[in-house]
Amino acid sequence: MAGKKFYAVKKGKATGVFRSWEECRACVEGYPGAEYKGFPGLEEAEAYLGLAPGAGEGSGPEETDGESRMHPTESGQTGSSRGEQGFVREGDEVPAAGTLLVYVDGSYDDSLKKYAFGCVFILSDGRIYTEYGNGDNVQSLRHRNVTGEMLGAMYAVKTAMLSGFTAVELCYDYEGIEKWVTGAWRSKTELTQKYAAAMREWRKSIGISFRKVAAHTNVYYNELADRTAKTGLREGDGIPEIRSLV
Repeated sequence: MAGKKFYAVKKGKATGVFRSWEECRACVEGYPGAEYKGFPGLEEAEAYLGLAPGAGEGSGPEETDGESRMHPTESGQTGSSRGEQGFVREGDEVPAAGTLLVYVDGSYDDSLKKYAFGCVFILSDGRIYTEYGNGDNVQSLRHRNVTGEMLGAMYAVKTAMLSGFTAVELCYDYEGIEKWVTGAWRSKTELTQKYAAAMREWRKSIGISFRKVAAHTNVYYNELADRTAKTGLREGDGIPEIRSLV
């Protein structure tokens, strides 16, 4: 949150404008559906809360039936709890306009006989959202966490297309996510064949690029995607509806 001097809390344990991130975090950490943002100036923070002209501008994703369309997350926290919102920290990646940057990961729990995916969406305006889903298809279980990572990549691309992005960059840690699509690896099972075919078809409508990230190397958003996928194992309810980010 470097560079942000004022923190406006719209929903939390306490609401208002705060001068430090620590004060803001104390108000929102652990609060379901917390809404807050960081701003460089007081007027913008007050506008976000409806206390100054321009109120309501940049207030985040629209709501449907009382729930935000995605699940905002604070980039400076170590948890991946849903319902937290924030901005990219100074020095972190921000994609070019028109491009959606997504970190994807998969997880598997043999005791639950479920696989899950986690996605971290990063927009060019600094918004960050997380989403997860899970499944228990018998044929898909054989690929364990890789099934989840494939689902996450597919979910990310479909979200980017629905949201009107012209390009999506997928950051992953399992090589097949890219190599099955490019043909560097041969798709030997029905599931990987379907994955590769779908991604190649979508490439006709949107630019899809890939970036390999080494697993468990403390890359923040990759670790966040991993934690989000693990949360999906326990709290997911199938594959969520594809929703627009804009």
